[in-house]
Amino acid sequence: MSEQVVKLRIEGMNCGACVGRVEQALQSVDGVTRAWVNLTTATASVEIPEQSDLAPALIEAVRAAGFDAQRARSAGRDLTDIEANQAADLQQQRQAMVQAIGLALPVIALEWAGTVLQSSHPGGHVWWRVLQGLLCTMLMLSHAGGPILVGGVRALLHKSPNMDLLITLGVLAAYVSSAVSLVVAGAGMFHFHAAAMILGFINVGKYFESRAKREASSAVATLARRIPKTAIRVRDGQSETIPIEQVSVGDHLRVADDTVVPVDGTVIDGTAAVDQSMMTGESMPVSRRVGDPVFGGSLVCDGTFTIKATAIGEASAIGAIVRAVEDAQAGKTKMQRIADRVSGVFVPVVVVLALLTLAGWTGFGFGFGDGLRAAIAVLVVACPCAMGLATPTAVLVATSAAALRGILVRDAASLEAAGRIDTVMFDKTGTLTTGQARVESLVTLPSNTEPLDPSELWTLAGSAEQLSQHPLARAIVAEARRQGVTPTNPTDFKSEPGLGVSATVNGRAVLVGGVTYLQGRGVVVSNDEQPEHTQSAVWIAVDGVAAGVIGLSDTVRDSAASAVAELRGLGVHAQMVTGDGTQTAMAVAASIGIEQVDAEVSPGGKADLLRPRQQAGSVVAFVGDGINDAPALTAADVGIAFAAGTDVARAAADITLMGDDLALVPAAIRMARRSVRVIKQNLFWAFFYNVLAIPLAATGNISPAVAAAAMMVSSITVVLNSVRLRKAPDD
Repeated sequence: MSEQVVKLRIEGMNCGACVGRVEQALQSVDGVTRAWVNLTTATASVEIPEQSDLAPALIEAVRAAGFDAQRARSAGRDLTDIEANQAADLQQQRQAMVQAIGLALPVIALEWAGTVLQSSHPGGHVWWRVLQGLLCTMLMLSHAGGPILVGGVRALLHKSPNMDLLITLGVLAAYVSSAVSLVVAGAGMFHFHAAAMILGFINVGKYFESRAKREASSAVATLARRIPKTAIRVRDGQSETIPIEQVSVGDHLRVADDTVVPVDGTVIDGTAAVDQSMMTGESMPVSRRVGDPVFGGSLVCDGTFTIKATAIGEASAIGAIVRAVEDAQAGKTKMQRIADRVSGVFVPVVVVLALLTLAGWTGFGFGFGDGLRAAIAVLVVACPCAMGLATPTAVLVATSAAALRGILVRDAASLEAAGRIDTVMFDKTGTLTTGQARVESLVTLPSNTEPLDPSELWTLAGSAEQLSQHPLARAIVAEARRQGVTPTNPTDFKSEPGLGVSATVNGRAVLVGGVTYLQGRGVVVSNDEQPEHTQSAVWIAVDGVAAGVIGLSDTVRDSAASAVAELRGLGVHAQMVTGDGTQTAMAVAASIGIEQVDAEVSPGGKADLLRPRQQAGSVVAFVGDGINDAPALTAADVGIAFAAGTDVARAAADITLMGDDLALVPAAIRMARRSVRVIKQNLFWAFFYNVLAIPLAATGNISPAVAAAAMMVSSITVVLNSVRLRKAPDD
């Protein structure tokens, strides 16, 4: 049964424990295959059967777990929503921070100056405590404190412990003990200032965390902003500006100088220079004239043209990029899944530790008041927010920054695997070479019958190959047409990817392919017959007899040699695996610096070559672009394909490279390595912080206020460390 993915916007999450709770709620709905939640983007992705409509049930399940949810819009629109929501959240956090500081500072000032302000008049010794209580009450009921306390109570009622619950317990413990001390003489447990400082530091931290998150996701917003909000539609000679949502396939759209192409289309009038570097990796603008395709999101640098819309919304090239980035950010690495499981049980453990701290201080005679202060510090300092943010923020920044450089990562697990690559296997044709083969010669072969003349050979070969998608087949068909031949429709056509084709043309059985392919069908043929000065050779057999051989050459990509050298500098072993003949493969490999070559390998054989290395412990990437590469792309730890390759290859790939620059292969590995390194740093410091801070808090060496500050600093540090990934990848 086919599956579909439903995306939801989630409100109310603030730590890894929340993530676990939402995922558990979604997975409890009947029919859900799996669900994964991203804390940084506040989104959930749920895999369900294709024809089912479980969105209402999913939303209800999330709400029953104590959070709010709504159906997300299309990829590009949802990324725009994320940016708008983050801007609104930043504004709210700014207002809450101002309120928190404005109410907390007087409470703290009274604590420092209280002994000076008290007098011998009736109530003179306690009036400033009452004022502290009133200010603290206002703070708890304000936008700075209310949402946190409500979130904590809601978490308790729904039995979903999270960061808000720990903060709420700490604040309420400080506030209630202080209120009791106002009416119970000699209690002396005044912690109003601690409650105020906790809420003050929390709100200051949340504001800076929101700013850091917004900076982290700015690359994502850049992608969304590449999609124009309007387009100029031309009908009956009249122009009108319409919202981009109203554009339909087939509409004629005018695109002016220095504007962005709104959708994918074909030029029907005019000429312009177009910067499509984001889509194809081409560094220089390219000329587009009548009949040429253009991509939505490309920038018109000089000129004006009219296009006919061919793909809109998520079906367009920019829509596919945005969707790919969004999907990548929704996934999880193994490290993140472990962190989320830890966060899910961490909050109850912290509550138990706080109770043990209080019991220990009281039981050993250190006083209930001091024990309560230490317990409050434990509750506050141990919030698992940093653990929840450690991985998703790094994945968010890395995948967005990579997309802007033409590297599309399928999911977080692919990013993690790419960071461990130590071997890269390259296909040759269309990967290390341009795939734009050209025919150099045609040699007729002697046989036990009269040799066929070149014109008839071109007719037979061109007709047999015209249904094949292989680059060499396309070159043969093109050359046949140049020779004045009109290919006919073959019958009984059968293609074996990477090997050759068989067909019946004008009543004759024709085989076109490599030596191995023809020999496997009983045709006597030898590599010795390959024409000189050609890289590839394709043999033609007619009625079971070798009749001719076509010599072809392919151009090695300009970036191939430098990419292989970069991989070597990264400590990555490069290897060529191709279905072409040994002589051809060795010549290409020698020109670009690859030492290990496996030639005349079938598509299934390419996948078989991967497995011994994988079993030996290597993490293997395969780079290819054709249908025949799909098995190897799937079998590899990381499959890498060019966006210009076949749909089958792109579907099988974990990483898709825009354009045809092989330098993106080592760039992707460097980006992945940096990402994994940052994730490990984030998780280490998040865990190390808690391991160090909890004992210090439990032994009274950290006050509740300092605990709140330390907790928020740890979260901000994790986000800022992830933001470093926006820089160009280096190793």
